[in-house]
Amino acid sequence: MQDRLRTVTGAAQEVAGITRTHGLLHIFLSRGSARRLFWLLLFVAALIGCSVHLAKLVQKFTERSVESQLKLRSERAQFPDVTICNFKPASASLLSIINFLEFHSKNEFKFEVFDYFEIFWGNFDNWFKEDTQKRPQESDESYDNRLEKVCKKVLDVMWVSGDTRDISQLDETMLLSCRYNSEPCSHKNFSLVQTSRFWNCYTFHPDPRQSSSGPGGRGAELDMVLFTDSNEKYPDLYEIYPNGALPDGCITRKFLRSKAVNRLLQNNEPQSAGLRIFIHEEKSFPMSETEFVDVASATSTSIKLRPVHNRLMSKPSRRCSEPPIETINYVRHFSNASLNVVTKAYSKSVSDFVVEAQQSILHSNCGCYSHLLPFSVNTSDLCYFAPPQEWITPSDAVLKRIDCHDHWFEHAQRQSEELAKEFQHRMWCQFTQQRPWQQSRRWPPFSAIQEIWENLMVPQVRHGVEFLPEDGKEHHIFRNSTKTRQEIQLYLLARGSDYCRFNFLRKFNFIDRLLGKDYKKKIIESATSCVSRSELAKELAAVSISLQSPAADAYEEKYKYHWTEALSEIGGTLGLWLGISVVSTFELLEFIYILVQKCRRNDDDSDTEE
Repeated sequence: MQDRLRTVTGAAQEVAGITRTHGLLHIFLSRGSARRLFWLLLFVAALIGCSVHLAKLVQKFTERSVESQLKLRSERAQFPDVTICNFKPASASLLSIINFLEFHSKNEFKFEVFDYFEIFWGNFDNWFKEDTQKRPQESDESYDNRLEKVCKKVLDVMWVSGDTRDISQLDETMLLSCRYNSEPCSHKNFSLVQTSRFWNCYTFHPDPRQSSSGPGGRGAELDMVLFTDSNEKYPDLYEIYPNGALPDGCITRKFLRSKAVNRLLQNNEPQSAGLRIFIHEEKSFPMSETEFVDVASATSTSIKLRPVHNRLMSKPSRRCSEPPIETINYVRHFSNASLNVVTKAYSKSVSDFVVEAQQSILHSNCGCYSHLLPFSVNTSDLCYFAPPQEWITPSDAVLKRIDCHDHWFEHAQRQSEELAKEFQHRMWCQFTQQRPWQQSRRWPPFSAIQEIWENLMVPQVRHGVEFLPEDGKEHHIFRNSTKTRQEIQLYLLARGSDYCRFNFLRKFNFIDRLLGKDYKKKIIESATSCVSRSELAKELAAVSISLQSPAADAYEEKYKYHWTEALSEIGGTLGLWLGISVVSTFELLEFIYILVQKCRRNDDDSDTEE
């Protein structure tokens, strides 16, 4: 025992000359028992204090607390995608001309929308028969209220199963003027996105060859003059039939009334004339958790954007997903009878995960999906889809799927909040907020209306055609029509007063008028003085969307306590309490190695002596 103690003491004395860890060695090198006891107690107290201190450092590191920092205009700003939707999904002027031509003048040209309803859908007389018929002793008001829900379902069937692109807003007629960073742009910069609420929406994509920042070092800017197509100049059928004596059914009470059709498609929201403009990132679905601005007709609206690039840290109280995030292929637009479906991949946000879960609820119970939510399937897989052979007379199977959809869609909607909580952690860690700020004023001024008519609207009729061959587009419903939408829409405005119209009609041969031989186009080109300026102003909106600066703000979260800081504090703690550094640690290892070697040598010497 004494030999081993001498060995340890000798090893300690050997290391004592080079080590920096004094406290531990004092226990071995002190001669008196009192000094050894003192250093032993002091070392144990320091060891306890060091352990407590290290435990707090570990706790601080594992909490992963974050600090946030907002850097103003520190990064390059990117002009976002802009999606334009009309509050009125169906063309108000197109439906107005149905009313006018059908009920005011039998000699006029009867437009094809009525034929489309009548020939392909049989006036919808066989759809939901029990619900579309007036009940005994039921008042007109009560019947109309009940009929609205049924007619909305019929419109939904038509949207899913048929082709409503011609009846809705067209980019060629909507866009009167377009400039991006003072350079011309056109409908070729817009792509179609269809939704059951707005029917046709159009997303602006800047030409990659165009500058990403505005002139003079300003932020990028998009300037547009838009035709809002909110024409309701002509009366509805209630004002034509005496005492409101209308036949039963959707076609006579609802579908030949522009106000009624768009009110149904707007889910009975207050009637608005204008546009909804969604501002979103290219990778996000336009109507999914995005910012929007409502623009009224007869106004000039300036929308200023000050984007903020957010980089968040995922933490227990608010989890988020780091890239790459999952994507989903939503149907962007589709054509007749579920053919030619065009999809686009979007990054999934929380709302997209919720939509996917709701669609799963519907599919598991009905074997089909909802058109009222963004969908990723062929339209023949939608509950409201009816194949062409069943457009006039629907089968029981189609009606059963629709009933099933209506029941389970309400159930899925009630689950929205719970599903949002379930998928809350699927939010993006990196995203951009645009923070739109808008300012509107009445527009156009009275003095500018004639110039807009002559320079922006009439040339569309004189030189342009609705679908250009190089665009690869064609009429979808009205394939045999000799009229373009521009001609139909502007003719309503060019008619003006009956007196003014009469004077222009006298210039044309009666046979030409009867055959519709270009006389409408000539009236549009010549009838500048007939145009009602107040009516035309209601059809226009000027929109300017710009970045406040070519630089964006950056909001960044980062961990307050990094591993490098934790390592530094651990080293400081060990140095404070025990006088140990990295070098001291190796010295202790060396001390243990020398001690083991000497003890082993002593054991070998003892064995030899024995």
